[in-house]
Amino acid sequence: MKRWTFSLVWTAAIACLIAMPRATAEPTAPGGGKVIAAPPMPPAKLGTYLGEYLTVEGVRAEVGKVGKQTLIVDKVGSKKLDRPIHMWVQNLELPSEKRCVLKGYELGEMIGTPPAVIAAAKEQGRTDVGESQAAWQWRSYFVVLIAVEPKGLEVREK
Repeated sequence: MKRWTFSLVWTAAIACLIAMPRATAEPTAPGGGKVIAAPPMPPAKLGTYLGEYLTVEGVRAEVGKVGKQTLIVDKVGSKKLDRPIHMWVQNLELPSEKRCVLKGYELGEMIGTPPAVIAAAKEQGRTDVGESQAAWQWRSYFVVLIAVEPKGLEVREK
């Protein structure tokens, strides 16, 4: 009976040691300052995360204020989307009325006038801020690495 109790105690002790959080030094920035955690990454519209390698399918948008680089994505990988997503294609001019199959990744940028620009102009008494038409917002876009369909599309270097 003692041997069984002894084994049980050691097993419990080892399990506790494994479950205990490890003491680690807090990361520091150059110069010894405290590291501030990065803000969360903006959400991806097409995949799980920005930069994920994806195959997208769709046709060029033709209606409204759209350029020759807006793709109406209706399929990502093997999954048909319930609602198509309009996505700017950064480095490829899309053909009209042809289905496109593109491989690449989603990325993005902030567009519009940053609030800091407006605040600085007000502080200086200026009214010539030159705000852009677009509100300050995140804009996703797709970077093409391989144009599968239609044949002959020229992918520009980003």
